[in-house]
Amino acid sequence: MEADDDEYVRPQVSIAYLQDLLISEYKLKIINYAELNGHEDRNYRIFCEETESTEHKSVFSQDQCESVCTRNSCSAIQTGVCSKYEYVVKVMDLVHSENFSSRSERIQMQMKVQDHLLDCGFVCPKVVPSSSGSVVQRFVTSEENVHYLTYMTKYIHGSTLFDITPLSNETLYEVGSLLAQLHCSLKDAVIPSLELKSASVWALENAFKIKDFVSKAELDAGEQSLVSAVLDHFAQNVLAQMTELPHGVIHGDFHDENILILGRRENNRITENLVSNSDQVVHIRSKYAAIDFADISYSPLVFDLAISASYFMMSHTRPDFIEIVGHFLCGYFMVRRPTPKEVRSLFASICAAFCREVVLAKHSYLEQSRSNSYLITAVDAGLRQLKEIWRIGQGDVMTVWSGIWERYGLTLENWCEEIVI
Repeated sequence: MEADDDEYVRPQVSIAYLQDLLISEYKLKIINYAELNGHEDRNYRIFCEETESTEHKSVFSQDQCESVCTRNSCSAIQTGVCSKYEYVVKVMDLVHSENFSSRSERIQMQMKVQDHLLDCGFVCPKVVPSSSGSVVQRFVTSEENVHYLTYMTKYIHGSTLFDITPLSNETLYEVGSLLAQLHCSLKDAVIPSLELKSASVWALENAFKIKDFVSKAELDAGEQSLVSAVLDHFAQNVLAQMTELPHGVIHGDFHDENILILGRRENNRITENLVSNSDQVVHIRSKYAAIDFADISYSPLVFDLAISASYFMMSHTRPDFIEIVGHFLCGYFMVRRPTPKEVRSLFASICAAFCREVVLAKHSYLEQSRSNSYLITAVDAGLRQLKEIWRIGQGDVMTVWSGIWERYGLTLENWCEEIVI
């Protein structure tokens, strides 16, 4: 989420609105659609056909259309009706119509990041301009005069990592490598860093704002005390030295529902897209896709790592939830080596990321009248794990991870500055 999170209202979108948008802006007619998961915005997978000649087509075969991959049911597949034009439409409520310019500019920055990654061989969403050539649309509903901001990307076929359980250590390692490759590749992107500074309460550098929401998240006194202690520790030990941490463009929401493994699902198994090139970098970039870059920012790189690590723990609640993250971190460190300050800030940053999800997701769930169950998928697990990892403490957690890293030939003593691929 972006600035003014506390004022954000989740869009109430009808199929009539989507149909009007697609016809007027893209010359496409919806055959079927399915809503995808989302925190505050609305995301729709749509199946279309042309109403007029249009240039920006995403052409898929019938077999590809049938390889639906997420938990979201889709009547188009169930009924056998499918389209060769598949897209994802994101709809955001502007709250105040004057926000259009600033939010549109931020989305333009987001698209630049995605285009850069596409040029570097990554798989990520490709924006689809309207028939007039514009990327971001401002749309006003006639019946309620509500201002919406929308844009459309091509749909990517694959399965979210959330749907693949349990995740193997190899997969966790590869996904860590993918995140490091993203960071290294974005070092060369020509994107004004100041324009990617985030005012969002979801950004870890703004974690102090989380305290404003603690009392609204229905946490008991002990849980509120824990969150306060974690955030104070994070402020004193990380935020106070934040300028000394390596910065770059980060994804900001790199978790198992925003990472796809590419290929078809058959009998609840994934048949991966095979690549002949044995190079590990090419293999990983061809095997996975990263989606939903709405939270990109110019921030400490370790914050991206911490946010991802916390999500992997919360989403896959294995008893060894601390150990599994060691493989993810090692995959990252084998591509981009951390500085000593990043290593020292990792534990506190992960704990702060737990607080971020537990408090803000629970608050958003309550603000949306408990109607969006996706928001609290991992909240209960996150609270249990935060209590456990905080009780164990930084020293013992780092000992567990160091033991895993040593299996890959990494030790704290031989870590150096970053390796650029």
